[in-house]
Amino acid sequence: MSALNILVVDDAGFIRDLVKKAVRAQFPEFNVAEAGDGRKAQSMMRSGKYDLVLCDWEMPEMSGLELVQWMRAEEAYAQIPFMMITSRGERSHVIKAVEAGVNDYIGKPFSNEQLGTKLARLVYKFYKISPNQTARQAQQKMGGDSASLLTGAPAEAAKPKTVAAAKVSSASLLTGAAPSAQLVDKPPAAQAAPKAKPASRNLALANVRTSAGSVLRCIVKDINLNEMLVVVKREEGIPALFDQVVVDIVSKEEDLVARVNAYVQMLQGTEKRQGSELVNMLVRYEDQDPEKLEALSRFVAKVR
Repeated sequence: MSALNILVVDDAGFIRDLVKKAVRAQFPEFNVAEAGDGRKAQSMMRSGKYDLVLCDWEMPEMSGLELVQWMRAEEAYAQIPFMMITSRGERSHVIKAVEAGVNDYIGKPFSNEQLGTKLARLVYKFYKISPNQTARQAQQKMGGDSASLLTGAPAEAAKPKTVAAAKVSSASLLTGAAPSAQLVDKPPAAQAAPKAKPASRNLALANVRTSAGSVLRCIVKDINLNEMLVVVKREEGIPALFDQVVVDIVSKEEDLVARVNAYVQMLQGTEKRQGSELVNMLVRYEDQDPEKLEALSRFVAKVR
């Protein structure tokens, strides 16, 4: 059959890029489109035809739950597979999503392998297409270029920043060496960690969940509406630069404020030596959901 049309829906561009990369790694022949919220996705589905939807739950304009409910009421999309991709992993939310018509569910943060495995199972279940089938088809069409099969892009295309990031020595990141200019979107001067504010009785703790399944308990050194600087023990295992994470912000009274999708923007040892036990980790938020931003705003006002 012809290549499937996949729609990726998330208000965070960084997450959309990760999902698109996972799709193209498994199925390089598939067509992948994206939308920044449920309302835009709904408009795209009315004007086009999509065979699979990979969607976030919490988004502005229209949530993922509202989108799947609309789809199940539409004849053209009543049976189209829908995978929910979200940081809301509690059992009650999973049950609610399944009752609304979600076919599969994956929690953030996730690895490419985790998403790829679930995606392959879902595609095979509904369309009897396996990743090996599409890989062979792409190889025949593109002359056997294995690099393009894995990335979903021509071999001569420029490598993404994350590839360059993988070449940076982990030791240099932990000892505070400046990252290469090709890894950043801002000028080097703008990449310095925000200056830590003096300790405060209101200063908070945060749990950082990684795609490897670990939960890091961190001390918040500084926080604003765009990013957060935390300290984490090196021995607990830290994510890599540009890795996807979910930040659970907790008040002094263990009051959960919000689960915020983010990525690791900087890693730097707290001491100027290779064996530093503590690491400064700067995470930048990717969420655009109004409710999360409102909760985050209240929390920042409380601790600053």
